[in-house]
Amino acid sequence: MQDLTLNLLGFPAVNRDLSVEVRDPATQTVVRTVKPFLDGTVRVPQIDAGAYEIAVRHPNVPLPVLIRPIRVLPVGNTKVSVVIDPSKFRNTPIEDIPDANLTPVQDLAKSVAETVLPLSNKVAGEAILSRDWNTLASAVRDLANALGELTQLVSPRGHNHPELEKKFNEVSGNFESLVNTLATTVTELQRQIQMQQIRKQIDDVLLEAGVAKDSARGRRFTELMKPLEESTSESPRDFSNKVRTAGIQLGEEIEKLVQEKAAEDPALSTKAPVQDLDRTVGLLKNQRSTTHERELEQLRTFSRTSGGAFKFRV
Repeated sequence: MQDLTLNLLGFPAVNRDLSVEVRDPATQTVVRTVKPFLDGTVRVPQIDAGAYEIAVRHPNVPLPVLIRPIRVLPVGNTKVSVVIDPSKFRNTPIEDIPDANLTPVQDLAKSVAETVLPLSNKVAGEAILSRDWNTLASAVRDLANALGELTQLVSPRGHNHPELEKKFNEVSGNFESLVNTLATTVTELQRQIQMQQIRKQIDDVLLEAGVAKDSARGRRFTELMKPLEESTSESPRDFSNKVRTAGIQLGEEIEKLVQEKAAEDPALSTKAPVQDLDRTVGLLKNQRSTTHERELEQLRTFSRTSGGAFKFRV
């Protein structure tokens, strides 16, 4: 039993509300749940050495703020530092731009109306005096200036809204982060389902061949799955490499089993459990993914090939 110490860095303002889950990476079972001190220090005393996964959660964020694999060393206390991304908690309000003051324009327009009002009572044949004409021309000029000022204040020609652009960029970044997190979470969940389906297929083959799961031959089959079950949180590229390796090894074990049982059961290779596992091995050998989206497509293909659910035989 060793002690584990975590240091949460990056955004001290949320330390008081965070919680840290220490989970088994294979089963996702929560081993411990602890609260950090205000300085971000998290102590997990007396924990078994081995591989774990930590998930940092905050009550205002629906998904974990951070998920990271760690390893508790068998000798001495283990210390790990993790950085919290402050953007996970960012929700900047839209900047308040002051409204344009249109009162001067309104006053000037009202003044123009009052100025030209006395000129509106001319009768037919009455001469227009120069002062009346000048008054009218001056009023038209003032009205034109007021209209020009209005176009600058309300900008009907179109203009940028930097406060909206910044908010849209923030929302787009948060949405992209959410999609990436969901894709990662769904992929890891589908990997775990895939591992359980393959284990069930292996059990069916061993049962059909009359091989005990705890025998040497049975253990060689089941031990091939352990590296995959311990790697469900790795990147698509790394996980695909391990899947292909496991597929090749699993195919070799099937061939050896069929050869060993040839005398007892010559038709073993044609039976449904062996055929199902052979198809699965073919899919494993061809799995090549560099993104979560591509891997999800291949996992859906695997699900369709295996019937979309566990196939129990009695």
